[in-house]
Amino acid sequence: MKRRLATMVLMLGIFFLGLETAKAAEEQKPPTAEQKPAEPEDKPLGPGWLSLDCCVGPLDNAIANGKGVLEKALGIGISGFLDTSYTWSSNHPRSPSDISGRYFHKDHNKIVFNDFNLTLDKPEKDWGVGFHFVGDFGRTGELLREATLWNKKLQKQPSAELREAFLTTTIPIGEGLQIKAGKFVTLLGAEILPTPGARNPNISDSFMFLFSIPFTHTGALFTYPVLKTLSISAGPVTGWDNPHDNNSRPSFLGGVNFTPIDTFAFTSNVIVGPEQRHQNGRTRFVISNVATIKPMSDLTFILDYDYGHEEKVTASLRDATWQGFSAIASYDWTERVNTALRGEWFNDRDGARLGGDFFGTHANVNVGEVTLTGAYKFTKMLVGRAEVRQDWSDRRFYQRGSSSADKNQTTLALQVIYTY
Repeated sequence: MKRRLATMVLMLGIFFLGLETAKAAEEQKPPTAEQKPAEPEDKPLGPGWLSLDCCVGPLDNAIANGKGVLEKALGIGISGFLDTSYTWSSNHPRSPSDISGRYFHKDHNKIVFNDFNLTLDKPEKDWGVGFHFVGDFGRTGELLREATLWNKKLQKQPSAELREAFLTTTIPIGEGLQIKAGKFVTLLGAEILPTPGARNPNISDSFMFLFSIPFTHTGALFTYPVLKTLSISAGPVTGWDNPHDNNSRPSFLGGVNFTPIDTFAFTSNVIVGPEQRHQNGRTRFVISNVATIKPMSDLTFILDYDYGHEEKVTASLRDATWQGFSAIASYDWTERVNTALRGEWFNDRDGARLGGDFFGTHANVNVGEVTLTGAYKFTKMLVGRAEVRQDWSDRRFYQRGSSSADKNQTTLALQVIYTY
């Protein structure tokens, strides 16, 4: 493995050196200083029947002003959000009261404080090295920490997690070789762990986000813009949600990002390597392909296909395969109102990802869902969302009550998010 990594690094070095030599051979004009246009003033949202600009708006301004003073004094960017939600299931799960097929937003009939997110950023321009730290406090922090192999096995954890902690720098080779090293969220999948500047169109997460791909990696990632429309990424990581690795071989994480026009973007990312404890020869492979299409400014389509395979992972030491497809349509009716519709199918052929149905592990489980979410901006910083979701399965996968299961379930959810 060490020889393979050394060869890969050498090849990358030759590639970037060749690009730099070719570029140096071309006659270039000295760069002219770019004059930044004046930033437009922050426009308020248009009028709305449920607008809270009159009473919450002054609080938004006070928080923004206070944050600006603190950022200037410390020289770092500060952002984050608070997230509270309520979820109800028609199956009324008990003992435990966890909604099947969910990981986040799984608590039935409870008002849950999900997250106090704190994000700190330092740009590279000051020191030549930047940093990015993200902490989650609350139910999300607890669940994310429990999904991370900080210990030898998954166990109960406190309600706080260091989601991301990495350094960045850019080596002046060609168009600039960007390096990120530390703990960071995965490149795979259409959905993300919510950030202050972006969140998923729906409240509940898809099966593919929860069971097909990892949440985070620890390692290094090298990204190079081959063209203005095409960038490539590659690097070694410790694997899936594991800061210290569970064997002696790293995994490979890499992909391409292609944006030929403003209205279309395509990303394809892959992770491959051993992920079983003390097993270096049993490879897990997952590829994720995501297309984002914007036929008009207010309408967005997101298409996602994932395929995964792992060697000798089942109880009988058989190989396992899983795959899924999801489609999301999101439309901004006004500056304040948005609706998002998601449809999804996920197949766990060998019971390695979903764990089969409620009564035990079974092969070839198919699950699907349709989710409709509506969002309203009470102010620029305060957003409310409501959701209805219908889940199906060809097995009795969804827990009903405390001792039975069903092939379907309906869930309703409400959510309030305040971003600062």
